[in-house]
Amino acid sequence: MLKQKRTILQSLIKDLIKGFNRIYWFFFTFLKYYYNTVLFNILKKKNSNYSISLLLPTKLRSKKFTNMVKSLFDNTNNIRNIELLILFDESEEQLNQYNETIEQYNKVSNINCYKKNFNTNLQRINFLASKCKNDLILAINDDIEFVLKDWDKILSREFSKINNLKPFSVWIRSDDVKYKYLHSNFPVINRAWYNKLLYHSPSKYFSQWWADNWICDLGKKTGCFLITHHIFIKHFNQFHLDDQKDQTYLDSEKKRNGDKDLLNWKKYNYIRIKDAKKLLN
Repeated sequence: MLKQKRTILQSLIKDLIKGFNRIYWFFFTFLKYYYNTVLFNILKKKNSNYSISLLLPTKLRSKKFTNMVKSLFDNTNNIRNIELLILFDESEEQLNQYNETIEQYNKVSNINCYKKNFNTNLQRINFLASKCKNDLILAINDDIEFVLKDWDKILSREFSKINNLKPFSVWIRSDDVKYKYLHSNFPVINRAWYNKLLYHSPSKYFSQWWADNWICDLGKKTGCFLITHHIFIKHFNQFHLDDQKDQTYLDSEKKRNGDKDLLNWKKYNYIRIKDAKKLLN
């Protein structure tokens, strides 16, 4: 998509709006987090132990998968409280290598595997979301590592600060996001959020990405979100790291139409407005 040439005045106005937007969300998220935290401590609310479902479509990345699973087990406080749902394509070539890791860890955890073909990654995530059972739902990648000790316990504490019977999301931090008060690559939604919308990712409107943007925008539109101050995840982000661009990434990029996705993002804002109202009602 060719960018339209802007005048100096148009560029100045755009930069001012961008600057104001950053300042607003910085203070909004900062004050909201500490308000809920102070209220939680004053009222001596119970620190709940929520169960967590991890949704993981994966393809041709058995080595990265092994590193991710090892980091998960090394840093989780209560692994039996974690449900890991994995989706393979029916023609997955590295299934034996994946199974070696799964068999090693499945003895002490709840790992459920599925084999089914879909056209897009967002369809894969929604399929896994329809199968998960736990209180909190987090879509993850196979190119990450969990780096925060007892991350599950900390995440449960964050959700304990709010009424978890109502839709809510918590934005956990990864090391590859600069402005944490504007976006999270890994937003966590609760069961009430999923039950209201009956989907996790906007698979009707996008091909490969945009699920995180969609959830974060719904959070902004409703105010139903908190941002953690801890870095939970190290993300070997292939948009920024050339040495991480494997065949799975290249295949996904071939299917992705970035210009069309951006147009759809703007076009379907009215859908996000409607869904935000659903979350609030």
